[in-house]
Amino acid sequence: MTAADMTMDFIILAAGQSRRFSADKSAAGPAKQFQNLSGKLVLLHSVEAISCWPQCGRIIVVLPEGGMDETAIKQLKQAAASCPVTVQFTTGGPTRTASTLNGLRALKKTVHKSRVAVHDAARPFVPHQVLDALLDALNTDADGAVPALPISDTVKQVDDTQTILSTLDRTSLRLVQTPQAFAFDTLLKLHEAFAAGDGDSTITDDASLAERAGLKLICVDGASELEKITFAEDLDMMQNSQQTETRTASGFDVHKFSSEQTGPIMICGVAIDHDHGLVAHSDGDVGLHALCDAVLGCLAMGDIGQHFPPSDPKWKAASSDQFLRFALEQVTKAGGYVTLLDVTIICEQPKIGPHRQQMTDRLSQITGLLATRLSVKATTSERLGFTGRGEGIAALAQATICLPVSYAGETE
Repeated sequence: MTAADMTMDFIILAAGQSRRFSADKSAAGPAKQFQNLSGKLVLLHSVEAISCWPQCGRIIVVLPEGGMDETAIKQLKQAAASCPVTVQFTTGGPTRTASTLNGLRALKKTVHKSRVAVHDAARPFVPHQVLDALLDALNTDADGAVPALPISDTVKQVDDTQTILSTLDRTSLRLVQTPQAFAFDTLLKLHEAFAAGDGDSTITDDASLAERAGLKLICVDGASELEKITFAEDLDMMQNSQQTETRTASGFDVHKFSSEQTGPIMICGVAIDHDHGLVAHSDGDVGLHALCDAVLGCLAMGDIGQHFPPSDPKWKAASSDQFLRFALEQVTKAGGYVTLLDVTIICEQPKIGPHRQQMTDRLSQITGLLATRLSVKATTSERLGFTGRGEGIAALAQATICLPVSYAGETE
């Protein structure tokens, strides 16, 4: 088995108009994939969960051609920049199959993997064990694999007047979910042939295309978490079912000013001119280090030195944004989300005020969070102690996150 057999790209379909969702009198605002769920866009939940899967290659998000809210666009771009894999955007078409083809063509222009999975943005929660099962299935003689659940309810067949005609044998029936996984070349050929063909309206997913072509598809165990949002009440139920607990933790970091080297120094991801550099193994960013420890503390996952030991030459002069991104990835893997990051820089010099907005903007880029969930403050120690004497700089941070009550420990 080659390395290529152990990776997979993803296309996330988010170009739909959500007609059934919007037709609901209780629904208001944008399409369902751009609604708010637990503090972030529905779409972003699946983007972040998939991007943190170790075997994820690249993600193509297929968006509507127009009409998107500027705030949603900003959130998407920020989240994409903070993901551990490349996330790209393309526009969709008038139908699901047209949007999928656009996504496949966009992926074809990149250095893509040999496997691809297509996912509905309206399914925000994506368990990694389902992705593992899909990839394993593609390493058999199957042409494609789909997650599916057995049907537990009795299934009746009815006529146009809703009169019951018969009871169906549910033993061999399955409820199919997404992502649906295939060899890239196979799926591209299927969609190109469909686009040039009759436009069969019975094609509702990629598996339907493969079935029509006589390909071998197998089902893997789906998950109840992969539930799809179709109506406004689905979103309400999903909001209510997200039983979470709020956790708060602090982080503290100190770095000494160097008498042998000059600045600039890094604070919250921003380079600031200063007469002295910092003594540090990495780039010495006290703001990001303190925030990283605060996030890790919420997960009871130790501190930054445990995961990025200063004894390891790999981290020599390393940019600290990767440390904070790592900590945030652990939150996503645990099924949680960040509600606030707060950091206070303690020093006499340099002055933080002139750089505060730039720091907030940079933190937003690193974390994918809106500025309303980021707080950068500064204070002096009134010339008391080592910071007062100008011997060093310190940062105190606090993180607040929400985690599923089922979270049981370290996610690595």
